[in-house]
Amino acid sequence: MSAKYVFLLALSFFIHTALTAQVSLSGKVLTEEGNALGDASISLLSIPDSLVYAQQKTDQRGNFSFRVDRPGTYKLHYKILGFEPHLSADLDLKTGGLHTAVPVILRAVGQEIEAVSVVGKQPGIRQYVDKMVVDVEGTVLSEGNNLLELLEKTPGVLADGKGNFSIQGRAGARVIIDGRDTYLSGEQLASMLRGMQASDVAKLELMSNPSTREDAAGTAGIINIVTKRNKKLGFGGDVFVRGSRSRGSQGVGGGGIHYRVNSLDMYINGSLGYEQSKDSSAIERKFYTDGCVTMVQRQKEEKRLDPGRYHSLRTGASYTFDDGGVLDASFHWMRGRFISAADIDMWIDDRTHVDMERATTNNRFDEMYNNLTFNINYVNKYEGEDHFLKINLDYAPHTNEYDNIFQTNFFDREGTDRGNTARTNKQALSNTTYAGRLDYSAPLGDAGKLELGWKATYFFINNDVANDTLQDNRWVRDYTTSNRFQYTQHIEALYFIFSGKLQKLEYQVGLRGEYTFIKAEQMTLQETNRQRYMHIFPNASATYHLNEQHLFRASVSSRIERPGDHDINAFRIYEDAYSYTEGNPNLQPERSYIAELGHGFRNKLFTTLSMSYGLNVINWVSRVGSLPAENLTRPENIGRYRNYSASMMYNNSFSSWWTASHYLNGFYNSYSGAINDITLDNSGSSWSANSKHTLHFTPGLRGEASAYYNSGVTTGATRSDRRYGLDLAAEKKMWKDRAMVKIAATGLIRNANPRYTSQYGDLIVYHSDFPDNQKIIVSVSYRFGE
Repeated sequence: MSAKYVFLLALSFFIHTALTAQVSLSGKVLTEEGNALGDASISLLSIPDSLVYAQQKTDQRGNFSFRVDRPGTYKLHYKILGFEPHLSADLDLKTGGLHTAVPVILRAVGQEIEAVSVVGKQPGIRQYVDKMVVDVEGTVLSEGNNLLELLEKTPGVLADGKGNFSIQGRAGARVIIDGRDTYLSGEQLASMLRGMQASDVAKLELMSNPSTREDAAGTAGIINIVTKRNKKLGFGGDVFVRGSRSRGSQGVGGGGIHYRVNSLDMYINGSLGYEQSKDSSAIERKFYTDGCVTMVQRQKEEKRLDPGRYHSLRTGASYTFDDGGVLDASFHWMRGRFISAADIDMWIDDRTHVDMERATTNNRFDEMYNNLTFNINYVNKYEGEDHFLKINLDYAPHTNEYDNIFQTNFFDREGTDRGNTARTNKQALSNTTYAGRLDYSAPLGDAGKLELGWKATYFFINNDVANDTLQDNRWVRDYTTSNRFQYTQHIEALYFIFSGKLQKLEYQVGLRGEYTFIKAEQMTLQETNRQRYMHIFPNASATYHLNEQHLFRASVSSRIERPGDHDINAFRIYEDAYSYTEGNPNLQPERSYIAELGHGFRNKLFTTLSMSYGLNVINWVSRVGSLPAENLTRPENIGRYRNYSASMMYNNSFSSWWTASHYLNGFYNSYSGAINDITLDNSGSSWSANSKHTLHFTPGLRGEASAYYNSGVTTGATRSDRRYGLDLAAEKKMWKDRAMVKIAATGLIRNANPRYTSQYGDLIVYHSDFPDNQKIIVSVSYRFGE
């Protein structure tokens, strides 16, 4: 019997399993004024030992609920910063009963909260059973960074600056925002992240081994960017202005307004910014024939971004019904335009290293993106925290426009002008996504829970590329490289998850099935390629609480990386006169299998061991182009991939005013296979470290220091060199904490030329970057209203 029929039979069995009785307890927390108190910490204590049985926080309406596996006597302990804690009377919970605690009113305390803020603050990095969470909202160093820069310095994440990310050394991490896919990749994703501000982010969730309720795409896992949401009652808002200086200047300003009363919560915020920068790079390409160097290219490039402009607008509203259901609607608009120019000087030498040819190129890049996201989300919670229904609808149109021009002059070894060429590249790219999702969760027995879900995604891309060349002082269409390409991807997914508890052991098993239909139409060549396939993705995890000090966890999962439109479009995109990229229409999906073991000690020290195995690994590989001296970069299915990783995270307090979070990761990557009869066998060990320190000097004044180091990473045919940096920041609160001034210096110590080496077949590429990443940042903000 095939795997998909086993999946359907198992899903049918769980759907028809009868739900049995439970012990349920719910309650509500209010202020003295009668307002709902959200984010209050509620602990359910078993009697007589007063051990913590379960914990959770109240929602926006001050409500909470517990599902208890066994009857007995319990107490509720209520706590939130700025209010007196409260301990309830004994509660006798009986099997099958639905119990409601008496609403509790917490009294505000008049003490200075700065005196206890260090004790109540969560660590900057936190490890949970299924993810690692990096706090962004509570850090000073997020100021002045865009999201691309933030991810490049996040513990456990490695980035190449082109929209590709790795988790624990594994390439292929998928980026989502607020739990929803961006449906962008590569340069599209990089451009959008460059136009978003890290100050709009509350936290980053790194899911190296996601459960089956998440999409199976992303062979390395998922990076979830969680944006800030309004948590305050009444009317209020904020305004801010931020400026920074590197080799160029940058600035952004904006603010937001929120209004929350009773069951209605509305917000709107936006920002407008500009960016100037200067970058440079050096590239050396060595071409071989029969093991001997026959040609060497040495290239220097100076690139100026002047200007880059972007804006972001987010608005939304949510309404909480009397039965506990919440309806939420949101709209997010991001638009950016980046105009840059580059001067390239290239020398081409023969095997005797005597100048054969020199080429000087002037490039102008005009890139624009426009991204809209519409979302409607409804959650209806029934009795108990684990009994709910979620409905989610997404509509996301995205467009990119490129208007680039390349002008190159050629000279011989004596400096004689040998003529010139010019090329324009105009590209209109649009992609539209429709997605719908249902998630249902219900208690099953005394200690179990069943989750069922369905998701449908429809993704359509239209890519129209026009390339012109200059001939006799007039532009002529190059029909050999101009093309129109359309791409459709439709995915239907079903999943179920069963979770339970046996004394100290908590476990979860799940199965996800995804049916994929892909249609790629090369309109210019009148060629159509269709693919249909069904994949099954099992997942299992377990957590064992040995005692209050030790926790052990384990998980296994299977994931996929499907070729995108940019991967399979065979036509060329030129970067300069000698370099171009093209897709590969014969790419197959990549599969990966991940296993993890973890240990937690006193909720401070966490260690993780993981192993990943991949097949048909998709990787962009540089090789010799169709003409002499040309460099072609093209995606290929390499073959096999292995990753072994060990990481450690530690949170500690040196004193009451000095706290720190540390992360250390060591891993080994190995790629092996054959591409066009050329064997690829590339492997290497790597390690990375992050250390972040927060110092509370006086009430309202704190500082931060963050250092990171990455020894270099092996990815496909490429090995990157080491990268490191040191950032410092400080903030001062004034006017009863309504005003805030922040100053930061990023890249005080930083290697100025991150390098990588790529070796495949008869071409070796040495690449060094000199990015504009040392900044001085000043930010001023003011909060008004509630």
